[in-house]
Amino acid sequence: MATYSAGNLSANGTRTPGVSATDFHSRRLFDFSDRIAELAPEESPFFVYLSKVGKVPTSDSQFRFLEDRTKISISDRAFLAQAAFTAAAVGSSATAKFDTSDGASVDWLIPGMVISCGTVDTGTAQPEWCVVRVESVVDSGAYSTATVRTIAKASAAALTVPNNAKCTVIGTAFEEGTGAPDVWSQKLDNDYGYTQIFKTACEMSNTARATVYRGYADEWQRIWNLKLREHKVDIERAMLFGMKASTNSINYTDGIVGHIIANSQAELADDAQVSYNEDKAYLKTVTAANWTYDSLLSDFEVIFDPARGGTSSKLALASLPVVSQFNKLGANSFIDSSLGVSDSPHRYNFERSDGAFGHKVMKVETIHGDISMVKEPLFRGQSAGFLCMVDLDHVSYRPLVGNGMNRDTSIQTNVQSADEDLRKDMILTEAGLEVSLPETHALIHLQGV
Repeated sequence: MATYSAGNLSANGTRTPGVSATDFHSRRLFDFSDRIAELAPEESPFFVYLSKVGKVPTSDSQFRFLEDRTKISISDRAFLAQAAFTAAAVGSSATAKFDTSDGASVDWLIPGMVISCGTVDTGTAQPEWCVVRVESVVDSGAYSTATVRTIAKASAAALTVPNNAKCTVIGTAFEEGTGAPDVWSQKLDNDYGYTQIFKTACEMSNTARATVYRGYADEWQRIWNLKLREHKVDIERAMLFGMKASTNSINYTDGIVGHIIANSQAELADDAQVSYNEDKAYLKTVTAANWTYDSLLSDFEVIFDPARGGTSSKLALASLPVVSQFNKLGANSFIDSSLGVSDSPHRYNFERSDGAFGHKVMKVETIHGDISMVKEPLFRGQSAGFLCMVDLDHVSYRPLVGNGMNRDTSIQTNVQSADEDLRKDMILTEAGLEVSLPETHALIHLQGV
């Protein structure tokens, strides 16, 4: 009796023989999770990175995770005056109200903290400064009300700290012989995501499978190769553009672009700059004519700000037009003045190399941070101008694994009905994208490319 190949599939779509025709209707399950990422990696670079360096299995289709902003709080320790207050003579007391940029209380203020408050004299345009110490504090939910004592001022005159003036903790100060201070802690934020079930079928009649076609010896093999790539690209699209949801018993995963747009500050216009904002990603639209290395460096100043809690390097997913535009920049800019100047103290270091995962990488080092730029072929159409910067420490690929079952990418063979004269296999993946600390990610939308 003739035999046919129905064994495990390799990355290029070939099969390992060994299953006889008598097993035609047997259903076999093959784990393909470690190899699907290696298939045409240039077509789905984000998924490849996630599969190789960011895989964290979950045992729940609604997975939960904690966001720790302690690093951010320690780095910045800044907040706002919720209302104006006056720092009068040194040693005098005043009642001050403080809140965050999001309009919440500064719930970690404790007695003994020393605060610097700065403003600008409206007459002289000169900076003015005062230092106050927190004597007591009450958290009202919308803001914190503190009794503060003036420690020092830049001038003898009373200083009015205006509404929304930035205030910063500059340490603590206590009397000799005093006991331990009150305890403050940064609460961990609880967030969640969903695993999404991806299915792709490969089907062919047995007549077609038995036919020898010109140009390709095994048509079934060719179709299988295409379907594997289709399945992986589908996951790539979802993890780029998806937005988490659960409706009608169907779960939908988050995507990095979708997450940034849904959790961003109001979109910035050309050359507009903002500082750190908790829970908010950096989103900016800029016209190609106004996009220079100098303006990009200003963006990096914010994106790589330690107060945002991210790392000093990011994966930059870029459309083909953005990659081209990036390499055209430089006229009359900082980089134009520094490249090729051997004694320049500030230089960009460019490195174009074959990435570890099968695609080209352009590494750009700046004074603020480094990016590894990779072409994202799915950024086209309305996303043709996207440059998405991802902090890989704060994204994870979450396949569903539990109770002895692995729902990461697998192949189920012979799922056709018993009376069907055809072969049908199915590729299945149940996984989702976890995106934490949106403030560590950024999206620049380049228009006119």
